Amino acid sequence: MAELRCSFVMPWYGEKVPGGAEAEARRTAQELAAQGVRVQILTTCLEGLGSDWDHDQLPAGETKEGGLTVKRFPTAQRDPDRFNQLNTRVCSGEILSRQEEQDFYKNMVYSPALLDHIAAHPEEGPFFFIPYLFTSAVWGPLVHPEKSVIVPCLHDEGYARMQSVKRAFETSRAVVFHVEPEYKLAKALYDLAKTEPLILGEGVDTDWQGDGERFRDKYGIDGPFLLYAGRKDAGKNTPLLTSYFWRYVQDRGGADGLKLYLIGNLPAPIPAGAEDVIIDLGFVPVQDKYDAYAAADVFIQPSIMESFSIVIMEAWLAGTPVMVHSACAVTRDHAEKSNGGLHFADYPHFAEGLNMLLNEPGLKQGMGRAGRDYVLGNYTWPLITRRFMELIERLSAEPVPLPKAQAQVMSSPKARSSYDGPAVHQMLPDFAYGDAIGNDVRAIQKMLRSWGLESEIYARHVHPKLSGSCLPVEDYYHNVRPQDVLIFHFSTGHSLADAVPAMPGRKVLRYHNITPAEFLAQVNPQAADRAEFGRKQLPGLAASVELGIGVSPYNCTELEEAGCPQIVCVPILVDLSQLDLPPDPTVLARFDGTRDNILHIGRIAPNKCIQDHIKVQYWLSQIRPGTRMLLVGGADSRSGYQQGLNQLVNQLGVPDVHFSGHVSTAAMLSYYQVADLYLCLSEHEGFCVPLVESMHFGLPIVAHAVTGVPGTLGNGGVHLKRKDPLYVAELIAGILDDPELKSGLARASRDRLEAFQPKTVAAQLKDALTAHLGLDLA
Repeated sequence: MAELRCSFVMPWYGEKVPGGAEAEARRTAQELAAQGVRVQILTTCLEGLGSDWDHDQLPAGETKEGGLTVKRFPTAQRDPDRFNQLNTRVCSGEILSRQEEQDFYKNMVYSPALLDHIAAHPEEGPFFFIPYLFTSAVWGPLVHPEKSVIVPCLHDEGYARMQSVKRAFETSRAVVFHVEPEYKLAKALYDLAKTEPLILGEGVDTDWQGDGERFRDKYGIDGPFLLYAGRKDAGKNTPLLTSYFWRYVQDRGGADGLKLYLIGNLPAPIPAGAEDVIIDLGFVPVQDKYDAYAAADVFIQPSIMESFSIVIMEAWLAGTPVMVHSACAVTRDHAEKSNGGLHFADYPHFAEGLNMLLNEPGLKQGMGRAGRDYVLGNYTWPLITRRFMELIERLSAEPVPLPKAQAQVMSSPKARSSYDGPAVHQMLPDFAYGDAIGNDVRAIQKMLRSWGLESEIYARHVHPKLSGSCLPVEDYYHNVRPQDVLIFHFSTGHSLADAVPAMPGRKVLRYHNITPAEFLAQVNPQAADRAEFGRKQLPGLAASVELGIGVSPYNCTELEEAGCPQIVCVPILVDLSQLDLPPDPTVLARFDGTRDNILHIGRIAPNKCIQDHIKVQYWLSQIRPGTRMLLVGGADSRSGYQQGLNQLVNQLGVPDVHFSGHVSTAAMLSYYQVADLYLCLSEHEGFCVPLVESMHFGLPIVAHAVTGVPGTLGNGGVHLKRKDPLYVAELIAGILDDPELKSGLARASRDRLEAFQPKTVAAQLKDALTAHLGLDLA
């Protein structure tokens, strides 16, 4: 068998360089070398993350370190002010233009000599780039993609949503993830169809023993204590931990002497008055760290940005249970799969979890043992090394690309799809997360790409969670060709709508309707002004496009009145597969049972007429006592509408009205599952997605038949011609008390869903683009 070789490419390297990704790369390389792989490190002349990036600290050239060949390359001159300016924007969730992203990575940790070396020596691959966010791992995989593997250590943060990062992930030969949640995050952000995603895990040192009594003797500890190990800053959520713990001690009166010990770099944020119960030991010798794990009653990892978390594994190896933050998908997954710990989303859950572990010795010991078994069964070095060896063997058997004289990565043209016809892009002023329009845009892009089309999303304002899914509007002018098609989504006034008619390419208007300003004037004057502005913009915009696509017959009527030359109705493309995800057990436990639940889902806004739902509940509670009204959705914090609704409930003395506020997707699905009937009394809807979602769950539907509702509901439910509260309450009571009528309406609801199946809507969209624009999508 031919000698195996590989290269680890990283921004800095050294035995004393701190950082989880750096330590992982060093140990993985050493373990591979011990198995006979010819491993080398390609890095820069910088000493580490905390070093001065403007000046190289180490000499360029080749050295031997820990049995490995290390080649260091000088970094390029950089503009730190430019980088800091762009970095601040990335961290706040803003999207950068193509030129700005190029400036960002050019002024980060950039070594042209390192990339040129990779270009000239493809035989030194496969190249493992770690971690994902630095220039070496973003531009490096573009040099020889077929020999490039990214080990990202991916977090849900602004860097992950940059287009340059997206291109690196989608270009590389393979991407190695530590755990399934990390892979799921990447899958949600990038198209991994052309790469090979692998979940290989991360190695953990197991050849050590912790002595808890030795730690207690050395540091004078004689009572119960919790332990945290790692960097003590806001990025690791340690301020939240110390705040929660201090509150917990105060709630319990501190009688049992419980303390929190923290070890690691940076000073700990200790609340005033808590100095006697929260002790920062700073850096400790590594054996003391191992002893601390063994001595602790519970190990706490509050961070919400982890791609693996070695410290959790070390705590489990010492037989200590852990508590992690529910918002970190990775550590929560570890805790749930191993049964080695608990997770907390807020202080009540934090306190409850600690009470359980501190007061139930059997539970604590059982979780500690389960955690240790989990580590030994999944993350020992022999297991991880074998997985990497198998990958290296496969990639080494594949052809070696030709050397390149120089790494041309910054100016690399964006790869076009194999489809040689026009691209179909989308644009909207505000790309929001979780709303009907944003979901429609994403679903349409997915459909267009499945047909082989090149399709990007361009937006002016972007929710941070979607910043990696779209491009700035300014980039549209660089990317579009005259034959390309732009679908502009319009739902409220915005200056961008005035610019669309003069933009290059062919234009299509996707019209979602505009909420009448009178519904917004009293609660959100700015939104009312935008709505009124949008109504004025609509005629000019409609007349400037080749085709108008209304999401409902009601919207098509308005497009016709606005002077749109061609009009077709294509419903909102609802991703029904998302409705089959796991529900939130908390909601199920609270509302599922013998009592009937009437459901409404949507923003708490005047056009939704939530006050009418409350009035219906007033009468319904008298006709059918115990029936609940579940009103699910967030309110505009700037408006007094929610406060007025609360006052109405109190004034009328209406029982069993539940305002959920903004909820997660899992919670929303749970509300649908516990509902017995869906009620919509809105005065204005362009389409009303919750009707389709209710059809998916087979709910009987009662809806006020105005604006876009009749076109969406069709024969799938009861069309209300009037909203008299007593009449509506009696109607609902009659449905709930008549099993045959209720089941018949449920069947009608499910039957109506066929009109909104993704394949049905996709066929309508394809027909609109072929019949009205002449695109060849066969």
